[in-house]
Amino acid sequence: MSDEKQPPDLTEYPSGLTEHHGPPIPLFLKLTYVGFVLFAIIYLILYFSGDGSPLVEQFNKLSGH
Repeated sequence: MSDEKQPPDLTEYPSGLTEHHGPPIPLFLKLTYVGFVLFAIIYLILYFSGDGSPLVEQFNKLSGH
């Protein structure tokens, strides 16, 4: 296959594998990754700090926790 002309977006490795360089990742997908990471960090911070809302405190008192 080395004799054939390859498109510029293909890379051939010595093992015979080829890598196709596709279109760039859209901006909304990049922002989605950032959003999920921020959500996870904020959720963990709130989870470890505990829930101190009045309804939860009332439920804990009534249920004996």
